[in-house]
Amino acid sequence: MSTPKPATPQTGITWPLDAKGRASSTPVNKSVWTTALTAFKSSNNAKQLISKIDNEKNWRANYMKYVNEFVVLQAGASPEECLDSCRLGLQKLNSTMTWSVNGEVKSSALDAMSSSSSTPFVTEIKANSGSSPFSSFTLKSPLGSEAETLSGELLKAQGEAWATYGCIEPSASAALTHISATISVNKLVENKVFVLLGATSSLGPFKSLAKLGATIACVARKGKKMEKLIKDAEASSATLLLPTREGVPGADLLVDAPALADWILSLPKGSEQIVLGCYAYLDGEKHVRASVAMDLIAEKVCAQRKGSALAYLVSPATSHAAPEDAVLDVTQRYMNTPTWHGLFRAGFGTFAKNTFYNADNDIKIFNGLSNFQGPNYALAKTSQQWRAMLAKAEGAVVSANHAPAARTESMVGYATIAAALEGMQSFPPLVAFDPDTASDMMAAILLWDLTSSTSAALPSNKDAHPTLLLIQNACHGGMWRCAYDMESVNTPSFLFGRFTSSYTPTDSLAK
Repeated sequence: MSTPKPATPQTGITWPLDAKGRASSTPVNKSVWTTALTAFKSSNNAKQLISKIDNEKNWRANYMKYVNEFVVLQAGASPEECLDSCRLGLQKLNSTMTWSVNGEVKSSALDAMSSSSSTPFVTEIKANSGSSPFSSFTLKSPLGSEAETLSGELLKAQGEAWATYGCIEPSASAALTHISATISVNKLVENKVFVLLGATSSLGPFKSLAKLGATIACVARKGKKMEKLIKDAEASSATLLLPTREGVPGADLLVDAPALADWILSLPKGSEQIVLGCYAYLDGEKHVRASVAMDLIAEKVCAQRKGSALAYLVSPATSHAAPEDAVLDVTQRYMNTPTWHGLFRAGFGTFAKNTFYNADNDIKIFNGLSNFQGPNYALAKTSQQWRAMLAKAEGAVVSANHAPAARTESMVGYATIAAALEGMQSFPPLVAFDPDTASDMMAAILLWDLTSSTSAALPSNKDAHPTLLLIQNACHGGMWRCAYDMESVNTPSFLFGRFTSSYTPTDSLAK
């Protein structure tokens, strides 16, 4: 799969060129998966999968079955081999991607992180003096922009309603309950510097953290979104730390990764803990490049600033571990689906049962991969899971929670996806969240992860297997518990959504 030819010579993290001077993501994709598979030394299945990937002629069309098979093998491997596969995959990705200056390849992206050739960033501090920090956590109501925010008992009730409906896990509801009952919740952000890579991300925690008066290091590209973020923060008591050159705040992850890592390491070194949130999202092949940038920054910061924490929003549209309870719930829901669904299933091949795969150690694997998202998305999001598992094993605090499908700009900007988002809610317990609601929810769970003694994010709380890190507090939007495989209801979802305006399923709301 070729990547678009840039209009101007690129600087920063780039795709390697083939023998004909063309950038192509497919060879990189395939080589990362096959390299990660070499960790499973005694597995004949792994050797066979390497051969199948190497010989696949249409990677874009067929990648999903290989990626899912990889995850099943990884979950069934020993914890040591699982972590080795994460390490090998990341090393291969980061050392294969290149670092270019004005279109000329200078080194691998990995080697560029030890370079100091670019102009360093200066920190601009904006200490805002707007409203006092919120003492109670507030969550935007799922009823829409005109509805009230939820806190206290109302927030607790909504979390319980979502869990009962099936669009978030009971553990996520429990975390929301804990945060809703926390007195002086603003104290949870004290002695921390929240470094947000992709600070303007729709689902990132910036708004919630600002309301609590947090210290936030904001990494986002120059432009209107960054300007709005700075302006919006003026109404809060948040302190913003901004990477600045020539008096202009803003940075580009793809171009400035080495300088950004150095800038982050230069931030206050007192008792403050760095919480490095990896939230940047870019369309297509740029998503891989952004993920590589964030990973290289995370690796360097964790190595040189011990005690740092990492934070990720995990995508349920990947292949990953899921709980046994979800498998049982899917079976029960499938047995009670409407009769007319069965007629469509027989006539059109839609409404296939949601299927989980058994790893050798009986860990259940949910395949949420979507062909629409493509192999670059799968590689980018899975590589983030690898870093999460590896960093926790190496002693870092790692908050990695599934976030639901939401009506973000990147989603509703495509008419087909916008329609499918609304239409999928015809199949309980699927829910499309408004961005502000999802953002607040995920921020609350982040705070719980960082401050609760029972959080899976803490390295002291060992997992039986590294892949199980991603189960606690999952807000998957119903994908784990829907009766149907998501790919099999894509067309019905689009058709139903064509005739449906934005709404929230009534049964998912607190009474």
